[in-house]
Amino acid sequence: MKRHLQNITLFQKFAVTIILLGLMPMLILTFFISNKMIRDYRSALEIQYEHAAFYMGSSIETMLSSYNTISQMPYSYNDEPVRGDFRKYDNLRQIIHGDHYTEKELESERKSEMTSFLRYVEGADRDVIAAHFIGEDAKGAPVDFHYSTYSAYFKGEELFETETGCGGIDKGSNQLILIPKHGTPYFGNLDEQVFTVARNYFDNRGTIGDVAWVGTLLLDVRIKRLEQIFRSVKYSGAEEIYIVKDSGECFFSSLNEKIGMNIRDYLQKAGRQEERLVLSASENKYGLSVVVVMDTGTAFSSLRTQQRLMYLILAVSILALIICSVFFSRKLVDPIRDMMEQMEQVETGNFDIRLPVRRSDEIGILSARFNQMSETLKKYIDQYYGAQIRQKEAELTALRSQIYPHFLYNTLEIIRMTAMENSDNKVSEMIEALSVQIHYLIGTAQDMVPLREELRIVKKYIYLLNCRISGKVHLSASVEGLQDILVPKLILQPIVENAYVHGLKPKNGNGRISIEVQLSGDDMELSVMDNGIGMDQQELKKIGELLNGNDPGIKNEYNWQSVGMKNIHDRLRYLYGEGYGIQVTSHPGVGTIVCARMPVIRGESDDENDNCR
Repeated sequence: MKRHLQNITLFQKFAVTIILLGLMPMLILTFFISNKMIRDYRSALEIQYEHAAFYMGSSIETMLSSYNTISQMPYSYNDEPVRGDFRKYDNLRQIIHGDHYTEKELESERKSEMTSFLRYVEGADRDVIAAHFIGEDAKGAPVDFHYSTYSAYFKGEELFETETGCGGIDKGSNQLILIPKHGTPYFGNLDEQVFTVARNYFDNRGTIGDVAWVGTLLLDVRIKRLEQIFRSVKYSGAEEIYIVKDSGECFFSSLNEKIGMNIRDYLQKAGRQEERLVLSASENKYGLSVVVVMDTGTAFSSLRTQQRLMYLILAVSILALIICSVFFSRKLVDPIRDMMEQMEQVETGNFDIRLPVRRSDEIGILSARFNQMSETLKKYIDQYYGAQIRQKEAELTALRSQIYPHFLYNTLEIIRMTAMENSDNKVSEMIEALSVQIHYLIGTAQDMVPLREELRIVKKYIYLLNCRISGKVHLSASVEGLQDILVPKLILQPIVENAYVHGLKPKNGNGRISIEVQLSGDDMELSVMDNGIGMDQQELKKIGELLNGNDPGIKNEYNWQSVGMKNIHDRLRYLYGEGYGIQVTSHPGVGTIVCARMPVIRGESDDENDNCR
């Protein structure tokens, strides 16, 4: 009884110690980190959106500068074939006022020349879908001209003024005038959302500061141009974006209902609210500034949820630890520690470990299950490795059986085409070359042959190939002193075939294939190089995924997913391990190098294969 009381007291002390020295500091630290995380996140958001606002303001300024340049075209427009004697800067005014026109030809000629001018202005930018000019003639009568490549039907000046508000334009301004987003119902079949840039045109013949208004050029620009700038910056979706004029008018916004409204008071009110964050970039030279208004409650919602979840998990952990520290005894710890020591022996591969079973409670059952697990695991591993070895043998045989029909099909196709085109003795020589190759193919997947035998079969293949394409492929081999090194049978010919089909054939079949062998310690690298069309990085990436994946090669004449290449790579890995196989490098327009890495094996080859001719 005394011992039992001592145990209970010890575990209570243990629980209190863990809570005070472990979980309480963790709770304080969690509270501190979570609140600091909120502050840092808010600061990061401010920096991010300030940068975004600056970037957008700069992009909008660059865009408007291009339209500012286009809007100044009236001062430089010169219709040379018709009015070569007019001064260049005054040409458009003379068209509007009807100078050098007879009264009879005034309306038709002026309309024709203004249409040409507006067409010229509209074509200056692909996002400008319509150009307009409103002004007064020499007698002060209003004139207007409208042109759009996308619609030949203009409904009326009244609808145009209602939609754009051009009637209220300050005719004394010499700056670029911006009109917010609106539709284009004044063109019959043109349904576009646009914003409009405008510039007043003055009679520059007067004295400085005393010039007469001639008219205003207006350009309708697709609103998509502004939307592209908005899309170029990624947002959280919890913010409102405004492009605001210096007058407080909203020129463009992520909220359509705010466009065209004066939102100065709205922004000032939002800036005074604790739950809202207002960030802005300074005005650009066109009087526009970018303002971001963010609802912090929405922006931080996911972070707050994670914070609450963190506190919940911590509370549950404290409760679970208190319960466990009260109900588990020291006797539970020692057997588990012994079991962990024995498990370390199992991790090293010793599956003969057995735990003594001295108890009938959960600890005793756990020890018995541990012994059963060790015995079962040992049997499973023995069965698994045996099955794996048999599976590899089956896979090698299957891979080899794929290569043979693939090779024979292509060779027989060459002979068939040659026989159809050439009725001479060359066919008998080709059949003899093919019979040598067929004889060479007979054997198991584990056959090893001298490198010189692989080279001899490749030369036979190139001979057959050149019979078909009139000797356009040139083969060279640099293997001095290494001809007797043993390599897996049929490891070289599929790579050479691949070099021709995918490298040389697309460039009329003419080219060079080189074979080189280099030793690197106990390994060798057998390289096949061609000067064909090469591959780009995307194609090389696909080859790498194919070679290193588990899917079989796919025969497709128009890409590099070759059965032969994939099977050779798998054979080398199955025979020698993961560190061996095929590696491909290539440059477009230069050529391709296929390198097969394998161990250096010296010895006697099979007599039958060695003597095949």
